[in-house]
Amino acid sequence: MWDLEAYYIAQALVNFIVTYSPERIILGGGVMHVEKLMPMIREKVKELLNGYIKTEELEDLDTYIVRPGLGDDQGILGAGLLGKKELEEETK
Repeated sequence: MWDLEAYYIAQALVNFIVTYSPERIILGGGVMHVEKLMPMIREKVKELLNGYIKTEELEDLDTYIVRPGLGDDQGILGAGLLGKKELEEETK
């Protein structure tokens, strides 16, 4: 099951890579809590790209396709930061 999931996610990432050339890809959400999934996704991306695009970023998929640095808290922390910024602008 996870092999198929990794394949589907990798297909989407390859489409993003060839279309938008992102500097980094950050994958989060519930399904990414499965530890073995990230290495599987990276391997599938490598297989699907098959050397089609050669960039510095794609040399090391471990630093190119990553998990969010803030874990599952990025949404609430971002909302709090926006709220704080809005309050600071109101007091000016």
